[in-house]
Amino acid sequence: MNGVNKVIVAKKEFEMYGNTVLAPQEPLTKRKYEDLEKSRRQANQSKRQKDMKKKKSVLIHILIGFVVGMIVIARYCMIYSYQEANSKAKDEIEVLSKANDAYAVDLIKFRNISYIEKTATTKLHMVKPKVSDIQYFNLSKNNLETNDSSKVRISNNVVNKIKNVMF
Repeated sequence: MNGVNKVIVAKKEFEMYGNTVLAPQEPLTKRKYEDLEKSRRQANQSKRQKDMKKKKSVLIHILIGFVVGMIVIARYCMIYSYQEANSKAKDEIEVLSKANDAYAVDLIKFRNISYIEKTATTKLHMVKPKVSDIQYFNLSKNNLETNDSSKVRISNNVVNKIKNVMF
């Protein structure tokens, strides 16, 4: 019995030689299914990775937009505070200018000799001098006597003597 282990098969697809109990060959459809399943998992995984990259990109763009927006808002706040300080300074300059103009008017008023005379007689109760009470001085000459120069020399001499004794 030479051909006991040989099986005659109509198609050569399912041809088997020898004992197949320990290592059976899987049918091609199962292998194709597993290959298809594996490629589908890889495709899903690559699709998930692309989706994650897109989400990450979108989140980065949102973060960049937020940061740029905060910088712009901070800059506008700085500009607003500078404008506010500028307007306060202009208002203060205007107030000081008005006060300066008021002082200029007062100075013009005080330069008037009749106003000074009127204020002296009415508010300060001064009396207008008589012609006999008026004294004139010639300020071009030195009218003041300087007899005190000898006293200064004495004090300088004393200071010099003290310096000489000490040093």
